[in-house]
Amino acid sequence: MAASRAASLHLFFPLKAMKKIVFLTLVMLTAAGSLMAQHIEYKWRGFYSVADLSFNTNVNRSVDTVNAFSASVIAGFQFRKEICIGLGASYVFDPTGAFSQVPVFMELRTNIMRSRLTPYTAIQVGYSMPVGSSSEPPSIQITQGGFYSNIEFGGRYAIRRNLAVGAHIGYKVLQSNEVTRLDINNVPMLADAVTLHMINAGVSFHF
Repeated sequence: MAASRAASLHLFFPLKAMKKIVFLTLVMLTAAGSLMAQHIEYKWRGFYSVADLSFNTNVNRSVDTVNAFSASVIAGFQFRKEICIGLGASYVFDPTGAFSQVPVFMELRTNIMRSRLTPYTAIQVGYSMPVGSSSEPPSIQITQGGFYSNIEFGGRYAIRRNLAVGAHIGYKVLQSNEVTRLDINNVPMLADAVTLHMINAGVSFHF
């Protein structure tokens, strides 16, 4: 009897363990099936475009303090899932009017992962053109633009195959080769070059 009971126990525990394994396997397969059903892969080749809204503030404030908003549009071609090359333009709006500019640039965008949610980087290099001046004396006028660059790190989440949203932080350089400062009588006092080193954060829509 003892031997028969021991044999039954030895059979019972493997069966119990097998049931657990089968149950866990079914749970994992169900979860995997649910994830596959929800999986959306963003388009990986062809035309792409991005609309971006950001807030920018400079970190070198010894002379000028600039808090500006920017809106950018980029369009280009995606060669594979990871690499995109495009052209873009941005409007940098300084509420004082002094440092409002329009940069035009080339962009290299890299998507790190081939998944619905992916981190990405974007590098932009180009030229920034002045479009305004401050109206309150003493005023500032940018008479010559200069070098522009922006490096972004962010994440992109695909809503559909051809629509995604993103968020980013970045570091931007806006160079003005000639900035004229006027006194309260609008008489030029000084003309110098100004380079703004700006951190930025924003959201984007990918099409």
